[in-house]
Amino acid sequence: MTDPVFWSAVQGIGTLIAAIAAIIALIIAGNQLRQLIASNRLLAESNDTMAESNIALTRPYVVVDYEFHPSLTRGGGTSGTSVFVVIRNDGRTPAHNITMTVNRPFAPLSEPDEDGWRKSVRDLNRMMDGTSVLRSLTPTRPLKYYLDDEALFGVSDEEAPAWTVVVKYEDADGRSFQEFFHLDVEPWRRSLAIGDPLLRVGKYIDAVAHQLGNVNGTIRGKQTNVTVQPRISISGGTGGRHRRRVERLSGRDQRE
Repeated sequence: MTDPVFWSAVQGIGTLIAAIAAIIALIIAGNQLRQLIASNRLLAESNDTMAESNIALTRPYVVVDYEFHPSLTRGGGTSGTSVFVVIRNDGRTPAHNITMTVNRPFAPLSEPDEDGWRKSVRDLNRMMDGTSVLRSLTPTRPLKYYLDDEALFGVSDEEAPAWTVVVKYEDADGRSFQEFFHLDVEPWRRSLAIGDPLLRVGKYIDAVAHQLGNVNGTIRGKQTNVTVQPRISISGGTGGRHRRRVERLSGRDQRE
């Protein structure tokens, strides 16, 4: 083999080896690029998950629900239940531009006997007509509307009233949310109504105060006069006089 042929062969082998090395480098670079892309995708998904988690922790949550308040007697017992529809924000930040739509108007089963009761139901339905906009609702100031008393529960063989409310609202950054609430009184018909312990204590105190008022009235119906009359007696002994004052208390009772 002549030198030109030899060196030509060596050059060909070197070119082949370089081509193979380039191919291997491309394969390695391609794998690294795919791993980098996958890593970036996982990082982006992690960031998205973290962002969603942060939003979930700080976003508003508008809730429409019933609230039941047992009516307490002076002795701390219960005598009936008041039913309210409450619109509240269970989140940590204010909700904005809230609209609510109910499938049919709210209506009590009892006949409202007070103008305030009628206005409460009318205002509730106005708020739920789908066009009224509540500009802001903070977590500390819910809206509460009186709907009915325990007559809303009906009896066990009657169909219980139910309403469905759709709520749409935004957070401070303009993100939109939508919630559905099904308000059904059926599960609460035979639920035990327990009064607020603080309110019950207040009723007990009121009962005690009422009894004390009666006792005070009885005491004031009587008046006692006490008269002090001096009495002087003189007794001798060893030529000296000793004056002793004896007080006699006489009392009499007379009514005012």
